[in-house]
Formats: sequence, structure tokens, C-alpha cells
Amino acid sequence: MIEEKCPFVPLTSDGIFKALFRNERYLKDFLEDVLKEKIEGLTYLDTYLEKEDINKKESFLDVLVKYADGNYVIVEMQKFDKGDIIPRMFYYLGKLAYKTLKDGEDYNSIKKFIGIGVLNYNDTNFEKLHNICRLYDVDTKKEVTDMLEIHMINLQSKKKNDKLKWIKLFKEEKEWNMSKYSDEELKAAVKELKRLSGDPEISAVMDKEFKEKLDIKLMKTEFKEEKEKEDAIAFHKNGVSDDIICKSLNITQEKLEHILKENNESESE
Repeated sequence: MIEEKCPFVPLTSDGIFKALFRNERYLKDFLEDVLKEKIEGLTYLDTYLEKEDINKKESFLDVLVKYADGNYVIVEMQKFDKGDIIPRMFYYLGKLAYKTLKDGEDYNSIKKFIGIGVLNYNDTNFEKLHNICRLYDVDTKKEVTDMLEIHMINLQSKKKNDKLKWIKLFKEEKEWNMSKYSDEELKAAVKELKRLSGDPEISAVMDKEFKEKLDIKLMKTEFKEEKEKEDAIAFHKNGVSDDIICKSLNITQEKLEHILKENNESESE
């Protein structure tokens, strides 16, 4: 029997990621795969962490759940490198810990807070495919507590990890084909991903993601050009030859002349 072809939307897409993992069956299997522990009971919580006052920063999470034993887990899909995944994850977990301790409760009643970040870019802070971070003493290297635990999954890592079965789905770039997977939960997930890929609401989210990608690319281009201008002007004022400036900044003589002309006009106004 020939398997019917379906539209393909990767699991790294924000819309399909949220849609799949807001289904308890697939989230539970994914968490057990990453955390290597049996999970009993999941409760989905509001992913909006409201701000305490007007001056505080509000937070919108991808997935937030609470275990039956009281532990909390945040799961975030980061498609583009915005340079803030580490402080942002600490902020989310800290804010969550702050909000969950009630008046009159002992500090020892604070539960474990786990953050899982799936990164679809190569973050050089995390060389392995699966990186686990906890608090430890810098001198003795002894772990102080596991109450705060962060897992960073670098999908672009060159290092293999056969222990994470869900990586196969995250790395898929061409099509959803159930015959490629032997694990029953992954097969079920692929079936659901094929269904979600044809959902018009998912398509709308994909359009939004494409625009965001273009916006980030534009911002990076503008930043690079502004830096080139600043460096070129600074080099020129310090007597560096045009030839060396062009080679150092990898720009043409025409572009350098244009930068210097604009700067002279600006300073003469």
C-alpha cells in the first residue's frame, strides 16, 4: 500500500510544536525520553505568566506543565538565535518559582523546576546534542541542588546522541513517513504531525514565523552595516589606509568612499 503524501511542516515550527506537545500523550513520551524518568500525571497550566506590576516583564511560554508530585516543567522551542536563551530560561524558571510559593509556606516546600529548550540553531555554549545544567560548587564540583535543572537540546550539534529517540522527528526536513519509525509512540506522533501539517491554522503560524525570520535577518543586516560604518570611520580618522580598511572590513573601495562621504556631510550639517 502506497502511503498518501501529506503537506510537510517540521516539528521545529512554532505552531506545530505547540499543537503536538499540548497533547498529553506526546508530551509525556517526549519528557520521559529527555528526562529519563517515569512521569505520573501531567497538568497543563496557563502559559502566560502575568506581571506583578506595570513595570515588570510579562512572559509567554510554549508549554508549561505540573507533575502529580508538584514539580514544574517548561518546554520552549527556539527557532532563531536571539542571543538570550540562557537568561530568558532562568527568568522564566525564577518567575515561576516566585509565583508558586504561597504565603506562610516553608521554603523547603518549593518543588523542582525544569526548563527544556529545543534549539534549532548552533549555540556554541552547548556543544553536545543534549546538555544538562544544574547548580554546583565551582571548587568541589559537587552538585548543590537539582531543584533548578535546565536541558538544552542543540539540534545543530555535530555530536550524536542515540539515547534521544525524539531527535529523529525534530531533525526531519523532508516528509512525514510513518514507515521510517519503529517506535510505536513516534509512529503515533508522525500520524498526528501529518494531520497537523494540513491544518490551516498551522499554515497561518508558519506565515508569521517566516515574517519573523525576515525581520531578524533584516535587523542583523542593519546592525552589521552600522558596525561597518563605525569601524570604517574610526579607522580612517586614525590614519589607516583605505586598502587596509577595505580588507579588514571586507568592503569595496566604492562602499568605503560612500561611508566617508556620508559621514563628512553629516558632520558638516
